[in-house]
Amino acid sequence: MLPVKVTDRGVLIIRLQADLDIDRRATTASAIDRLLSSHRSSPVVLELTDGALSPSAVSTVSRAIRICRDAGTTAAVVTRSTEALHALGLGAGAQAPDVHPTTSVAVAALSATVETAA
Repeated sequence: MLPVKVTDRGVLIIRLQADLDIDRRATTASAIDRLLSSHRSSPVVLELTDGALSPSAVSTVSRAIRICRDAGTTAAVVTRSTEALHALGLGAGAQAPDVHPTTSVAVAALSATVETAA
């Protein structure tokens, strides 16, 4: 089970292990798919634990971002790791989500998009 929280402003926070292994990737991706389906219009924060991102974690984060984008939902990634940013290819193009150093900053940024849409 993924650690998940929905803020009072409707932002879905999903905490992902940076060292996700191949055996847990499919289970984690399925769990994220279900969460995103049940919280379809909620902005999503993907909070990465500290540490080097495994290839499985990169794949899972990329998939979650793509699902959010396809659903028209905003997404943000929380990480302080420049290595993680490089591994995800963030900042390389217009399709990249916002990246924030802390969850509270990401939630505040996404909460503003919820309030603007309301």
